[in-house]
Amino acid sequence: MYKITSLIALVTLLGLSSCTKDPINDLSSEESLVYVTNRDTQADYKQYKTFSIVDSVLVMENNRTGTTLDDLDKAVLIRIIDNMKDLGYVMVAPAQKPDIGINVAWITNSQLNVTSMPLYYGNYWGGMGGWGWGYPSYYQYYETSESYWHISMVDFKNPNTVDKTYKVVWDAQIRGSDIGNRNLANTMIDAIYSQSTYLKK
Repeated sequence: MYKITSLIALVTLLGLSSCTKDPINDLSSEESLVYVTNRDTQADYKQYKTFSIVDSVLVMENNRTGTTLDDLDKAVLIRIIDNMKDLGYVMVAPAQKPDIGINVAWITNSQLNVTSMPLYYGNYWGGMGGWGWGYPSYYQYYETSESYWHISMVDFKNPNTVDKTYKVVWDAQIRGSDIGNRNLANTMIDAIYSQSTYLKK
């Protein structure tokens, strides 16, 4: 009787587990997006009044760089402008010496990986005293690639006059499998600003 009860319990448990949703695989494209924002804790965002933004998206892939301005890029840039204005900032041309400059980049990191696949026939030849035949390994190559959005806010108001550099006072990364989806442009940009309420004027 105990064995029958245990069997029924096991079958029931397996049935329930097969009906349970996988929390990772069942995520929608929007739910799988990851937003990371960083701030300069010493920056006084109230001092910034005006901003300017790049007119195209910087594309960086390993050691190669370029610019692009397709429909997705335009949507991202426009949504950033809308969010900045909603926060109380005034958009000006670069020649008008804005307090803040906003850079937008699409970054791709590609890497070639190699793995060794040894061929070994264990104890197949029993008469060899436990020794097997160790054939040479063969190698399998595969490439991994990850892309993400990177938006940064540069302080033009307080330049470092010694080494002639500008400080990044805020930046954000957007990662996920569907970050190239034009329909998610507004969602992605709104998300990074909604978790950066300290930027509000």
